[in-house]
Amino acid sequence: MKHHYWEPPIALYLFLGGLAGGIMFLSAIFDSFVIPGHTDIFALPVLIAFIAICIGLVFLLVDLGQPGVFWRVFRTAKSIIKWGAVFLVIDTIVSMLFIVAFLGDSLTFMAPLSNLIKPIASPMLLVGGFFGLCIMMYTGIMLSTLKAHVFWATPALPVLFTVSAISTGCAAIVLSIGGWPAVVSLESLEAAAEVNHILHTVDIVLVVAEIIILLTMVLSFLGAGNITAKKAAKRWVCGSYAPLFWGGMVFAGLLIPLALYVAGSGVASAVVAPVLVLCGGCLLRFLVVNTDDRAPLPGEERYMGRIATHKNAFVKRWNYDGENEF
Repeated sequence: MKHHYWEPPIALYLFLGGLAGGIMFLSAIFDSFVIPGHTDIFALPVLIAFIAICIGLVFLLVDLGQPGVFWRVFRTAKSIIKWGAVFLVIDTIVSMLFIVAFLGDSLTFMAPLSNLIKPIASPMLLVGGFFGLCIMMYTGIMLSTLKAHVFWATPALPVLFTVSAISTGCAAIVLSIGGWPAVVSLESLEAAAEVNHILHTVDIVLVVAEIIILLTMVLSFLGAGNITAKKAAKRWVCGSYAPLFWGGMVFAGLLIPLALYVAGSGVASAVVAPVLVLCGGCLLRFLVVNTDDRAPLPGEERYMGRIATHKNAFVKRWNYDGENEF
């Protein structure tokens, strides 16, 4: 049965959360283990991660329906959403402090505070990277724990979302590394170029992995014995979602970026490919969240078929000024 209780804001929240987690995770890895000593070049990517988390949390609060009682999420000890909220809040604080550490280089009134935080910027980023990894895994685990929805209840989904989040994080870093508020110098430009070169190769591997995981998951559902799962997968492969799946996600969001990455340097691989990866990652969340099919409970379809709609005669004849014709 398809009753879309999870609306587009949730898909955007999952995408933005995964994107922010991917940025924080990769930035921490490169800053701590690959090119230490050039922490400032990750200031703009981390700023993008901070904005993505904030916007994603707004979408989540709006979808909750009662934003004023959001604090109850933190009191629900056994809820996966509680842990996701904790991870997001920690990374929000870490990313904000990390950005402040480098604002003093361009905003003089921030210099005293920036100089105070800058010595611990790199360790803070490492902490943010750990919780970024937690956020990436959480976005897929949250859906996979909902066992009633057959398309979500698979171990492949957390893996797919994590790989996709790292890939979109690669794309965002490639588009923004070394930008304001980092101080531009020859050394920073060389460090940014080295990171971009490595991420170029990393994203090739991630896109290939994402294609394999995605097709394996969808096609395995198509051949599954579960009728509900097969029906959902058929909608992706040859049904109403097929144009978005094959044309938007697989072709435009994965295969074209892969071809552009392999082709080499230039604007196509440095700008067009990362933008397409980001669009493909967003489309993936929308399609997965919208595929919330579940097997009906005994008698549920019969019950739903008897519920009154706006077309029923007695509903049309109801007088909303307080009088009932019946």
